[in-house]
Amino acid sequence: MKQCRVHRFVLTLAVAISFLPSAVGADSADNSFANDPSITIKYLPGKYYEQQAQQAVSRENFREALEMYEKAGYWGNKIAQYDVGMLYLNGAEGVPVDKIRGIAWLGIAAHTHTSYVDEALGEAYAGVNAEQRTAAADLEKQLKVDYDDKVTLDRASKKFSAQYLRDKGRINGPPETTKVIYGNFGGRGGDQMALGPTMRQAYKIAHTPDSRTINAAKFLAAMKDQFSDFVRVQFGAVTVGEPESILEHDQSKTQPGSHP
Repeated sequence: MKQCRVHRFVLTLAVAISFLPSAVGADSADNSFANDPSITIKYLPGKYYEQQAQQAVSRENFREALEMYEKAGYWGNKIAQYDVGMLYLNGAEGVPVDKIRGIAWLGIAAHTHTSYVDEALGEAYAGVNAEQRTAAADLEKQLKVDYDDKVTLDRASKKFSAQYLRDKGRINGPPETTKVIYGNFGGRGGDQMALGPTMRQAYKIAHTPDSRTINAAKFLAAMKDQFSDFVRVQFGAVTVGEPESILEHDQSKTQPGSHP
């Protein structure tokens, strides 16, 4: 019986997992570096932690998957928030059934009113009593402090902008005519960017022989596309502007006509 339940739950997760690769799959072979975990952890932790969760699901380590999905949800991954809710609702090896917590997480995931999330939330509500619904609503209010859409999108945007500007500032020359070493720029061994070009090349040959050079402008453009796709998939049609510094971001909120 337990084995059957695990298989059903893996199938349930597959429904949600199928949504994200639509953005990922848009990458050409030349832009495949943008999905490297060593890059996504810096630019898009919401994407990185979902990838880690999916790997945990494939190993049927649902406790680890739950932790990774929660981290992904913290960084603006709405699909991951849905997966957390479904894990709690269905239960799995290492994750006891908790319908109240499951409904609360689905409530957070349903803020964008995606049809499959709304349907899951409606079915979950129909399966509990009034007291449990009240408890779930109270828990959802607590979760909104850290997982509300505005909070998570702002958090993810700041993270992306800070990394983008950090890497852009480390380019020696015009991005359009400058090449950077993949692995030292945005990916593995990022701290080695402090070395000179010759030393960086030597370091890469010695430590990551699979590295290659990438046009800096192409790298930055690919990362902006990745972030835009992530926001579009998770939150719907949202315009993503040019990354700005944290100071500029915070100051813009104090300008007349701005929204907190």
